[in-house]
Amino acid sequence: MRLSRVSCAAVAALAAVGGLIAATTSASAQEVTRPPARIGARPALPAGSREIGQLAPARTLQLEITLKGRNQAALPSFIAALSNRKSPLFHHYLTPAQYGNMFGASKEQVATVDAALRSVGLVPGSAGPNRLIIPVRTTAAAAERAFGTTLVTYRLAGGREVYANSRAPRLPGAAAAYVQAVAGLDNIVQWSSQAVLPRGERAVISAADRLGSARASSPEATGPQPCTAAKDVTEEYSGSNTANELATYYGFDPLYAAGDLGQGVHIALFELSTNATSNISTYEKCYGIKTTVNYLKIDGGAANSSSGQEEATLDIEDAAGLAPDATIDVYQTASSTDAEYLAGFNAIFSADKDKVVSTSWGTCEEVYIASGETSFLQSEQKLFEEAASQGQTVFAAAGDDGSTGCVRTGEYVSTLSPGDPGSQPYVIGVGGTTITKKTQTVWNESANEAGAGGGGLSIWCMPSYQDNKAITGVISKYSKTGSGCSDKGAYVREEPDVSADADPYSGYVIYDNSDSDGGWTDIGGTSAAAPLWAAVAAIIDASAFCTQYDSGAAGVQAVPLYEVVAAAVGAGYIWATGEALTDVTEGNNDYTPSGYTGGLYPATKGYDMASGLGTPVVSGYADGAPSNFDPGLAALMCYALGTKNTSASITSLSPSSGAAKKSHKITITGKGFLTIAGAEVVYIETTKTLVAATCTSSTKCTATLPAEKAGTYDLQLDSLGGFVATNTKTFKYTS
Repeated sequence: MRLSRVSCAAVAALAAVGGLIAATTSASAQEVTRPPARIGARPALPAGSREIGQLAPARTLQLEITLKGRNQAALPSFIAALSNRKSPLFHHYLTPAQYGNMFGASKEQVATVDAALRSVGLVPGSAGPNRLIIPVRTTAAAAERAFGTTLVTYRLAGGREVYANSRAPRLPGAAAAYVQAVAGLDNIVQWSSQAVLPRGERAVISAADRLGSARASSPEATGPQPCTAAKDVTEEYSGSNTANELATYYGFDPLYAAGDLGQGVHIALFELSTNATSNISTYEKCYGIKTTVNYLKIDGGAANSSSGQEEATLDIEDAAGLAPDATIDVYQTASSTDAEYLAGFNAIFSADKDKVVSTSWGTCEEVYIASGETSFLQSEQKLFEEAASQGQTVFAAAGDDGSTGCVRTGEYVSTLSPGDPGSQPYVIGVGGTTITKKTQTVWNESANEAGAGGGGLSIWCMPSYQDNKAITGVISKYSKTGSGCSDKGAYVREEPDVSADADPYSGYVIYDNSDSDGGWTDIGGTSAAAPLWAAVAAIIDASAFCTQYDSGAAGVQAVPLYEVVAAAVGAGYIWATGEALTDVTEGNNDYTPSGYTGGLYPATKGYDMASGLGTPVVSGYADGAPSNFDPGLAALMCYALGTKNTSASITSLSPSSGAAKKSHKITITGKGFLTIAGAEVVYIETTKTLVAATCTSSTKCTATLPAEKAGTYDLQLDSLGGFVATNTKTFKYTS
């Protein structure tokens, strides 16, 4: 549900939330004559770096001047109100332009920064509707003159050549006050794919434990089915899984059977590499699907590397295989600097057409902390806050180096660190598991040095949506308070939020012919788990539950996700067999090849920093069988953001009486009923029995009551396992 503008009631609520309706600080363009002021800090280089010269003056640079914006302290309360049914802001998601007017830099601030950049010889581009970033394309020499620094090249201890600014950048004082960071003056930090190929000796998974052994003939397997070539991989590589097997495992099938294949939903995939479109065509032909895949190049597009192609191919095929009727928008951006990274996300959120976003590229927080470039993390945060205010769900792979998330960087390898951007507030960080038919454990292949699911304690303070005492395990002996948090005693953010299969030994079958050994193969990593969750969100958005609750793009947004879990804990609908989420209670993500020996973090009951809140159960299950009555994750997320049919009542029963010891077909009249097959049941309170109901509209259902002895029986009409229940009406069996 999207409003074209914020209503008057919402404007009043905004003022109450954080004093947003206030005078805007502005500065005239003439104030650029003030003395230059420093922005951020000079990046610190890793130990062992050696200076080798000055960056070529003619080198072209893409810079992103990130802006601080306004009213930032009020954003968390605003975002929380969007999913609070009692708030006037409920469902009043913003457009990028509305976000810019409320939380981005003011037009006057943008003009001041623009004038300052021009005064030092640069030609800035448009700040865009969100007014968070001003792009600048220039040369190294011009950047040095403009920002009062020198760009120096270095060789890192591992041999990689990088460049960095020798001093913190400067701008005229009035403009500097509005600037968060100048991204793109160095390329020290690199982002890596979180895809993992099996290494060493393969783990042997018995036929009885493989998913396919129990799923191949399943009557519920109604989604896309693979060709023989894909199925052969599961035979060759014991434990590997095709898309249909994973769909059944995570409970997609009941929604597939109802015709929900993600239609009408756009999924954005953030990529730092290109991919061969022929790979995608072969995969789609195998499954008999025709998923629309669009490619959008940002600032010239992405690099063309074999390892990156593998990642992009995995992301697209994973999402297409599980949500084949969704539209996949692949945003390809370059990866050499922070600026290009920010530009990719800024393009996705400024377009605001993809309600589901997934990225499998990242690094660890520690590289930014150690280099003193936390201003980049703050610039990232503003973009993800914008996404949350626009109702977009963002998933990010938590990393493949366990609790020591920096192993792939080559520096700080034994330091505890979560993965960025998965640790960002309002991003759903996705950890990894190993799955078989019988068990789910935390993915940890330390023995084969093949990786482990990321997770741990972040630099960020714990957002209020995560700090929910009703959720078992969120606050544990592993939690820590943050000295920099505004609230005394506040804890820091914990990652991941959720998890899914990431073990390459129980991995994903894809088609990738980007090298000589290519073709049908298996792959893993939290890279695969993130787009799986993106497909979950797409299926939720397209489901009949969201349609009938008029939920809009409910997805798996961070704030309502934790609210749903907390409510489900109280109702007993979480972590039970086949309801909403599956709790992972075995294993840990202490990746021993890192050299860290602290043993963190173990899987525990409820939330933990190895598996998050758990793995998805998209549709409910009762007694091991798919059920639209029992509360699967799709139904709960849609209900949480529903704007109609979220309460129900019975007006009358017809007939309201009948002969004892005979069954009776009754018509139930009222409001708030779901017409989804199996979603409504009649609960006979007197005998504590359930009877199937068939609803032809939100106001009319029928049911056949069983034969009972004479007496008066109390009836309710229930959905979501009784979470939504009507008032009681009586049916009288007469003698």
